[in-house]
Amino acid sequence: MKRSPIRMESDALLLLKQALAPTAQVRAAQDPIADAVVELKGGARISFALKTWTGSDENRRHGENTVWVVPRAPEGLRERFRGAQESYVDLRGAVFLSFPNLLVDRDGLQPVARSTPSRSFDPFADRSSLVLRTLMEPIHADRVWGVRELAEAAGVGPATASRAVRELERYEVVNVRRSGRESEIRLQDPKALFSLWAGAYEWTRNQSIAVHAPIGDPLRFLKRSKGIFEGHRWALTLQAGASLVAPHATWERIHIYMDATRPIDLLEFARKQEWPMGDDGRLVLLKPYHRDSVWHGARTVDGLPVVSDLQLVLDLWNYPLRGREQAEHLISSQRLLG
Repeated sequence: MKRSPIRMESDALLLLKQALAPTAQVRAAQDPIADAVVELKGGARISFALKTWTGSDENRRHGENTVWVVPRAPEGLRERFRGAQESYVDLRGAVFLSFPNLLVDRDGLQPVARSTPSRSFDPFADRSSLVLRTLMEPIHADRVWGVRELAEAAGVGPATASRAVRELERYEVVNVRRSGRESEIRLQDPKALFSLWAGAYEWTRNQSIAVHAPIGDPLRFLKRSKGIFEGHRWALTLQAGASLVAPHATWERIHIYMDATRPIDLLEFARKQEWPMGDDGRLVLLKPYHRDSVWHGARTVDGLPVVSDLQLVLDLWNYPLRGREQAEHLISSQRLLG
């Protein structure tokens, strides 16, 4: 079975723990910018990013503390990594780390078993992510949940909630205390959970069209055009949405989620408004990749619908035009991650 990037990252962390025990500890990072951290005896810490190796030259542009994750690394590739002092995890059971004050070269580690069907469950998928979104709502900070209570609040079935919690427990981001058939669930590490989620999420999965609308000033355009979108479920995201919640970066493009079932629905909507398509259009209409969860926590700000703060940060994290900068400002100003 082919592993997803999130599954490979999880397996890589388990192998790193194996390779470094008992001299050092590895855990998911508290800093959302890093993926994980090594804690050495004496208190020294090394943060690093996990990146899936695809073999392209572009993917070799990386920061100093990057650890490549390779499903099956041939010996020649291992030697290339070692020669260049680039850290890697071969999911077949090898780890090489080359950091200041830390050198690890281990082979023959026990690969992570993947025999049970539950391991194919993705907690970051559309419906299951409703569980994560519920756990991460600021109003629920430090709340202790039962499975059925959490499922009801998230709007999913108990089986979905239970499987999502099991996966999050494996990532060591929730704490679960079991007593008989009952469980007490508490979000333990929201920053580490977001780090994992941001690594799996990409806003470009949303199908979109860019159009030339008569925008001028973006916010004025939206306020005078609200009637155009009436009768449709819609919400602002990316820089346009963030500008209403926590203004920070300059922006020119408007991104709007519309509850379209097909990409052609976006085209038909634009044609009715006589907005011609164009890659450089300043209005971008998005068909949500996550049809259910993208609307979770959406609200009205200054008379305009905006997706939740968490959805804004997920969309912005890998957006090329000052997206990370705006996302970090949102996290700080709205105190999203505790």
